[in-house]
Amino acid sequence: MIDPGFMLMPAPQARPTSLTQLDCSRQHSRVMANKIQCETHGECEETFVCNHLVGETAGLGFNRNEPSEENSFPDAWCDDCELIRAAHNGWNEESEKLATILLLCSGCYERARIRNTRATVTLDDLANLRWKCFSCEEWHTGPCLDFSFDSPSYWQTDHQEASSRDSLLSGSGKEHAKTFLDEDYCAIDDRDFFVRGIIHLPIIGCAETFRWGVWGSLSRENFETLLRLAEDPKRVELPPMFSWLSNQIDGYPDTLNLKMYAHLQQPGWRPNFELERTDHPLAQEYHHGITAERVKEIMMSRIRSFE
Repeated sequence: MIDPGFMLMPAPQARPTSLTQLDCSRQHSRVMANKIQCETHGECEETFVCNHLVGETAGLGFNRNEPSEENSFPDAWCDDCELIRAAHNGWNEESEKLATILLLCSGCYERARIRNTRATVTLDDLANLRWKCFSCEEWHTGPCLDFSFDSPSYWQTDHQEASSRDSLLSGSGKEHAKTFLDEDYCAIDDRDFFVRGIIHLPIIGCAETFRWGVWGSLSRENFETLLRLAEDPKRVELPPMFSWLSNQIDGYPDTLNLKMYAHLQQPGWRPNFELERTDHPLAQEYHHGITAERVKEIMMSRIRSFE
């Protein structure tokens, strides 16, 4: 079953029905610069994969030819389909009868690659980790995949004092307060505005993500729109909102003011932050994924004690 997060749109020309035909289709696509529209990633380059790689599948293998300047997203297939290809000495009329091809946007293709690439170390290998966090005295077991910040880096003690004064004077809630901080929104001096959201780092070889809970700036107009539509289900239809990352995450070069886009979710859910593609290590991890070893490395740098 195809995951509803994927929008599979037919290409302008007739869709190929075999992997051999894809070679000709690719040549034509480079000339025509075919694009498809994805509900998650917007307008992207079209790609082709076997049906097993669509949806939230993970750990199935991701086979393809090496990407090149002419073809950044070679056609891909899972390990089961690779067995078919190998048994028939390549993709040909016989092997193609046993493979089903689907169209994906290049963004969904990259996520499928990260989820299905086989890893030597997986999250299952971290299942026996025992650790204590900084917020409680309880022992926990397994990988910790969430770390968050309670406020933007720009929130200071004097802002908290101003927030208390504003609350006493206005008595009418955050919509009218010049300075305030709650679990989801922050305003400073009626000039700087922030929303709390999540940066999902995909983990190679699994469908799970590692999550940084961070704050991002918003324009006044977008901030007011977000407050006004906080309980409106139609807010998910709003376009992504530009944002500057507003926390310094230890273990990375300076993360303040990395460019992001806030993708609004249903009421009660925090936005997902999409990092712009850059050479910054955090952006690289967002777009290319992290290993289970990297998850453990982050944990060990932020957890109080391990067993």
